[in-house]
Amino acid sequence: MLEENAAVQELIDQALREAGHRVLSTKHALEAVELARRVRIDVLVAGVLLEERTHALINELRSIQPGLHVVGICDPDDDLQGIERSMRLSSPFALDHLRDAVAAGLESRE
Repeated sequence: MLEENAAVQELIDQALREAGHRVLSTKHALEAVELARRVRIDVLVAGVLLEERTHALINELRSIQPGLHVVGICDPDDDLQGIERSMRLSSPFALDHLRDAVAAGLESRE
């Protein structure tokens, strides 16, 4: 989980843990890259970031972990390259939609 807003990060962490997922969180892109070098990430949930930062980060993470699925939380007008439309959540979003997107990412990774 990569989210810059601590309150949003805590809410998402709690929702995913309650759904039975192990969650690693950071609010820094560089720390997310370091985590990807040490730990297999099944699905990355990336909070609202600038479009160009998101694209560069996803490319870097996928160079470390090819095929990484990303659930992107974004503004409806964002054109986030590298994140499938079905894996994008418009902010604000329902926690059920987040859980469904993460589950879909896990299913397609298997």
